[in-house]
Amino acid sequence: MTGQAPILAVRDLVKRFPAAKGAQVHAVNGVSFEIAAGETIGLVGESGSGKSTIGLLVTRLIAVTAGSILFGGRDITTLPEAEMRALRAEIQIVFQDPWGALNPRMTIGRALDEPLMLHTDLDAQTRRKRMLEIADRVRLPRASLERFPHELSGGQLQRVCIARAIATRPKLIVLDEPTSSLDLSVRAGILQLLEELRKETGAAMLFISHDLETVELVSDRVLVLYLGSVVEQGPTEALFASPAHPYTQTLLSANLPPDPEAKLARHRALGEIPSPINLPPGCAFASRCPLVLPACREGMPASHELGQGHRAACLRIADGSNRLVD
Repeated sequence: MTGQAPILAVRDLVKRFPAAKGAQVHAVNGVSFEIAAGETIGLVGESGSGKSTIGLLVTRLIAVTAGSILFGGRDITTLPEAEMRALRAEIQIVFQDPWGALNPRMTIGRALDEPLMLHTDLDAQTRRKRMLEIADRVRLPRASLERFPHELSGGQLQRVCIARAIATRPKLIVLDEPTSSLDLSVRAGILQLLEELRKETGAAMLFISHDLETVELVSDRVLVLYLGSVVEQGPTEALFASPAHPYTQTLLSANLPPDPEAKLARHRALGEIPSPINLPPGCAFASRCPLVLPACREGMPASHELGQGHRAACLRIADGSNRLVD
C-alpha cells in the first residue's frame, strides 16, 4: 500500500456460476485486497484462476455471490443499478479484445463522445474539445476520429479503448489483458502510455495479465491466484525475487527471461488442475504440489507474513521447507 486510504477495498469476494445438474463453478473463493490511488496491482495466474472474473466483479458488470466491494469507502456490492450508473464514470475497464469492445457501426469520434454524453453535463462544443484533447493524449491521429473500427490497427483500437476509459477521469481502471493481442512494439507504447496516465491522473489500476514480465514491469504489488484463491501476494520486487508458495515458484519458472543465455530453473506441477466444480478440501494446489504434506489436504493453510506485506498461504513456510529444488 502507498499509505493512502484505498480507492478499492475487496473483502472475502466470492463468485459461483451455475453448472449442469444443480452444480456450481467456484470461480472466486474468498479473495481480499486493496488498491490505493496511483497504485497498480497485478493479478496473475493460469487460465481459469478467476482473474477476469474478479475484474468483472469489482466493476459490477456481474453480480457478487458473497463478500463486499468498497469503492471510495462506499459499499457498492448490492448498490441498485440506478445508483451504480452514476459511479460508472469513476470505474472503467479496458478489455483484452479491442475489436469486440467497440461498436463496428460507430465512428471512433462517436465512441469517445458517448461516455462524455452519458456522464457529464458538457455541451457538444466542449465535448468535442475534450475528445480532441483525449485523442492527442493517447497519441491517436485526429483523422481517425472520423473512421470506423475496422479501418484502424489493433494498437490504434486499444488506444481508442484506453481513451474512452479515461474520458471521464476515473479513479479506478481495470485492465484485462490490455496488451496480449498486440505485437511487441505496439505493446511497449501502450504500457508507456498507461504509466504516463497513472502518474498524471492518480488513477488506481488493476492489471490482469498472463504476461509475467509485463506485470513485473508495471505493478507495485502482485496477487497470485490459483483456482479462485490468492495463494501469495506482496510487493512486486519481493515476490518475483523470492516467491514463497510452491505454485508461485512453478508459475514464475515458466516465464522466459529476455536473456537467451540465462539459466532456466523449471519447476513442474504434478497432474491436472482440479475441477472448479468439485474443489478439493484444504489447499487447492495440494494435488499438484511436489512438497505436499498430509495436513495440506485437511484444511486451508493460513497466510504467513514474510515481511513488508509479502504473504503466502503454505504450511511449509513455517519450517522453511517451502522451496522447490531446481
